[in-house]
This record gives sequence, C-alpha cells and structure tokens, in this order.
Amino acid sequence: MLTRLVASFLLLGAVQASANCDAIPTSLWCSNKDIESQCGFTELCNKHRAASHNQKINITVLIEALCPDCQNFLTKQLYPVVFKNFADYVNIELVPFGNAKIQEDGTIKCQHGEEECSINKFEGCFIDSMADQSPLPTLACIEESLQKKVEFADAVQQCFEKLQIGGDIQRLTQSCLVSKLGADLQTKAAATTNNVWPEQHKFVPWIVINGVSLTSLQAFQNQLPTLLCEWYSGDKAIPFCEAALKLKYKNASVRHFF
Repeated sequence: MLTRLVASFLLLGAVQASANCDAIPTSLWCSNKDIESQCGFTELCNKHRAASHNQKINITVLIEALCPDCQNFLTKQLYPVVFKNFADYVNIELVPFGNAKIQEDGTIKCQHGEEECSINKFEGCFIDSMADQSPLPTLACIEESLQKKVEFADAVQQCFEKLQIGGDIQRLTQSCLVSKLGADLQTKAAATTNNVWPEQHKFVPWIVINGVSLTSLQAFQNQLPTLLCEWYSGDKAIPFCEAALKLKYKNASVRHFF
C-alpha cells in the first residue's frame, strides 16, 4: 500500500512538472537537463547547442554619427562594458546610417544634417579599412570627443594618435572617402539598416542579435552583459559572467550570515 502511495505521489509530481512546461519561458528551455528531458525539449536544445556551442554571438548595431543616444551607447556601454569584457565571445558590427533616407535623386538626407552624413561616410570607410581589426575603440574615442564638442577633424587626429592608427589605414580611409567606394558603403549600410529582420528599426541605436531584430530587445541595450552571459554556450564560462556569479554567491553568503 505504501509503495503504491509513493508511486502515486511521484506520478503526480511528474504530471505537474509536465503540465508546468507550457509556462516555462523559452529562454530557460535549454538551461537544465531535467527541464529538457521532462518537457521534451532535448532534440531542439541539442540542435541549438550544435549550432551555437563555442560560437561567438553576433551583435549588429545600427547607429548614426551625431545621435546623442548612439554616442552614449557606444561610449558608456558598447565599448567600455561589452567590448572590453566580451571581445573574445562576440562579433560587433557597426552600421553607420541610422535614420538617414536616400532621396529620389540618390542623395542621402541625414537626421542631424550634412555633417552627420559626412561623418557616417567617414565611419563606413574607416570600418571597411580596418578589415579584421575592430574599429570600435577608435570610433568610440571619436564619438566621445564629438560629445565634448571637439571639431570632427581634430577628434579624428587625436584619436588616431592616441590609438596608434597606422598610415596604411589612414590612407585607405581617405582613398575610400574620395572614391565611389565611400558612396557604395553608405548604400550598403542603408540596405542593411532597412532590411533588418523580422522587425524594422524604429530608432537608433538599434541592436540586432545573431541576425534577429526585435523591438523588445532594445529595452535591454544597457543590460547586454546579462543577456550575453545567458545566451553564450561554450566549454568555458565567460570570465566576466563567472566573476559576477561568484560575487552574487559571496554577497548572498554575507547576508545569510548576518
């Protein structure tokens, strides 16, 4: 009798767990082997891990040069927090076009005027000239100077010197600016911006994660480290995430002790 009673309780627990599966947030489906097995997510989670394990997370950021929110995001979040702590675990692509519009005659009209168009074009050329090197430290430096009302040409010179941008990169950037390539890169940036999927951008900065553009994601622009710690799958934990977890345990232990 006792055995049948225990079995009944176990069966009831299994049924309740199974029934609760419908309420488990999708972001937690692959977070625990028991959840995967009990809720029937194993096959889906295995496919996800096969595609993402030890793979960098791609972050595309739609920006425009004179947008105050873009400048704040680059200089206070994307470069000093995300890039410096997650550089080995993310690919960051910057797309300098933003809310600009291509007119019927082919010219570009930018939200903050002609100067923004010129700087967007410069940034596109600089990004292209950097090839496999990240342009983010230099562009964050330039945007920070622009925030302080430094003239653009002076900001470029100061940041090139500070970050030791070589003559080859400078010549490639200048050549791009005065050639058809500069215009072509802006056309490409416009296409990238206007064709994000599945939801169009509504403002800038706008983040796209692994090719997915969602309005709901934008609320977490200043919490990207938390999302990256949750999303990344690899043989080793990201040091930033591991340190944050250890600190959480330490703080919880201190509170419990007192």
